[in-house]
Amino acid sequence: MRKILMALTAPLAACSTPAYRAPEVPVPSPYSVSSITPVPAGARAASADAPTPGIQVSTALASTPFWSDLGDSTLTMLIREAQRANLNVRVAQSRLTSARAARRLAAYDLVPTITGTGSTSRQQFSIAQTPGLASQLPASQLWDVGFDASWEVDMFGRVGRTVKAQGALAESSQYGLEDVQVSVAAEVARTYFDLRGAQRQLAVAGRNAVNQRKIVKLTEDRLAAGRGTAFDTERAKSVLYLTLATTPLLESQIALDRNRLAVLLGRVPNTLPAALLDTGALLRLPDTLFVGSPDQLVHRRPDVLRAERQLAARSLFVGAARAEYLPRVTLSARAGYAATAADSLFKRGTSRLLVGPVVSFPLFDVGRVRERVEVAQAGQEEAQATYNATVLQALEESEGSLVTYDRAHARLSILESAVRSSARAADLAQQRFEAGLTDFLQVLDAERTLLDAESQLTQGYTSAATALVAVYKAVGGTWPIR
Repeated sequence: MRKILMALTAPLAACSTPAYRAPEVPVPSPYSVSSITPVPAGARAASADAPTPGIQVSTALASTPFWSDLGDSTLTMLIREAQRANLNVRVAQSRLTSARAARRLAAYDLVPTITGTGSTSRQQFSIAQTPGLASQLPASQLWDVGFDASWEVDMFGRVGRTVKAQGALAESSQYGLEDVQVSVAAEVARTYFDLRGAQRQLAVAGRNAVNQRKIVKLTEDRLAAGRGTAFDTERAKSVLYLTLATTPLLESQIALDRNRLAVLLGRVPNTLPAALLDTGALLRLPDTLFVGSPDQLVHRRPDVLRAERQLAARSLFVGAARAEYLPRVTLSARAGYAATAADSLFKRGTSRLLVGPVVSFPLFDVGRVRERVEVAQAGQEEAQATYNATVLQALEESEGSLVTYDRAHARLSILESAVRSSARAADLAQQRFEAGLTDFLQVLDAERTLLDAESQLTQGYTSAATALVAVYKAVGGTWPIR
């Protein structure tokens, strides 16, 4: 009796399923970095204590990807090749194809199902099956051809919701593909800038080694002439050896980055032409970033859109599961011909026809339906939590990447000034040493300071460039993927 009452009240639960609406998540209006006011270039030289310049964040969206604005044709070529040949992109494309096929498959439930049938059988009834007969009936052959048709009348939207849910999953896979493409493009750019940075550090170390060999030769000549000391010579050699010691690590990093780029392009390691990745001049990093607003971020970042489509699908699956409480009405038809001989088929008197509706209702099976609804609701709750977490992560990454690039960009200008001052100090120390006005320790200190400044400048540029990549990945980028 309890099951019957539940079955009678269940339609109310199914009818109360609300239509899906995309969730609204509160987001901040501007990015916090946009409140940092850039310092004019002329004001920088007024005082060493002046605040470091900040970047400008525009709520407008760029019409081209950031790597196009940098003007590096090699980077552009690498990213385009990765979008075409990267294996993770191909996996995501296969998932999208599968999701679209699943949506088309679900849509077939909205139209009648028609299947052709054909059979032949030989049968003989026993005496027990034919009471009243004294002897067994002879065996007979039966030939049967025709078709069966059925169509579920989607009165309560169960099939329609399932089709819409599969469509939402297909859209989720589309955004999943775009998310992979964004990640691949960002990883290519990050690895490329890391490679360029290692190459420039290696070049800096090479130039410093050349200068330091000259200084070693000078100290040895002064020692031989009785004007120097063995201490000066050994200190000069020590600085040279420390510079040379950085070379193997940098060469290792360059090899790893080359191999990483090859794999990102769908190739085996160490197959990219060496000339393709030769070091080049430093590119000008932008002072203004066109990244839109946090609200635009929520409506354009691929992983957020993918999570929202997943939530939409799970919500629709809940509605489809609740519709299981309601009756199913199916129109069925069976038609064809049946005869005891094959040559008698399709003749008068051999046709058969069966047409009529079939109504099914989970009268004593409500428990299974209830558990399916609970499973669907749990999936919806998980999707809702995933969506909220994805939005928060997107906001965190965008804010964090903008702050990181802003400060890395400011640090870069300071390091450029440090290199210029260190170079002038090293020249002055060398001149004073050659004129006999100072000892060699000042030359060594000046050279070490210059080497450290140049190395930090190279590392600072690499950090700023990779931070720029992180910004555009965090905000979904302006990726011409579609």
